[in-house]
Amino acid sequence: MSALPDIAAWRDAAARNAGLFEALDPGARIGLVARADSARMLLWEVGAAGVDARVAAFEGYASCGADMLLSADAGSMARIADAVGGDLFTALRMDIRSGGVVCYMLRRRCDLEARGFDELLDALGFAFMGACR
Repeated sequence: MSALPDIAAWRDAAARNAGLFEALDPGARIGLVARADSARMLLWEVGAAGVDARVAAFEGYASCGADMLLSADAGSMARIADAVGGDLFTALRMDIRSGGVVCYMLRRRCDLEARGFDELLDALGFAFMGACR
């Protein structure tokens, strides 16, 4: 059994939260890795037709090709699986705050902003203002 949420449910979660993904450039990628089984990652990938989801090999942070990677412990992964059909971003934000999910921004902040990540980062609880940029 996979520790990752179902691909179709992950795709549907992006569709339900389409406003968070609308500004993202085609090719933007957000990955999810289970710390207990980090050989694979679940990806949201923005294309011309919208956001798709797929499973890809995870061979390390530098080579994963994601702009942002969420790494979840077992408890957080269970909560994510439970929330994927509902208010996923609230669950993600809570687990990021508690440390159960670590969010790795694999691009510089200015690059993420240029690719349209502002709304998505705000939904995950990352607010940057003024000189913090």
